[in-house]
Amino acid sequence: MKNAVVWSEIAVTDLKRASAFYEKLLDGKLKHETFGPFRVALFPYAQDGVGGCLMQGEGYEPSAKGTVTYLAATPGIDAALERARAAGAKVLMPKTALPGEAGYIAHVSDSEGNRIGLHAMG
Repeated sequence: MKNAVVWSEIAVTDLKRASAFYEKLLDGKLKHETFGPFRVALFPYAQDGVGGCLMQGEGYEPSAKGTVTYLAATPGIDAALERARAAGAKVLMPKTALPGEAGYIAHVSDSEGNRIGLHAMG
């Protein structure tokens, strides 16, 4: 098994607002699509990588409690936290070193009220 986790969906109530937030946070563009009754914005990912999207539709409700999706913080946690603050995020957990050589994490609130994790090696 290469990756136990293969996909992540982050619930949003306003796809346009959430897309603007994540494009600023990730410093990149999301791809908008319709999937049945759902509106989605796909995160960039490599063919053999783990992907995910923002998901708006019935049954998807943002929450600050529950599962935390971690996004790659490039070029590092400090730069990603700066972009997050500029996009209106509240820092819920500051840059925190992981044990060993596993890098750093931080948590922020997104435009929809979700708790989102950031991870980087530096």
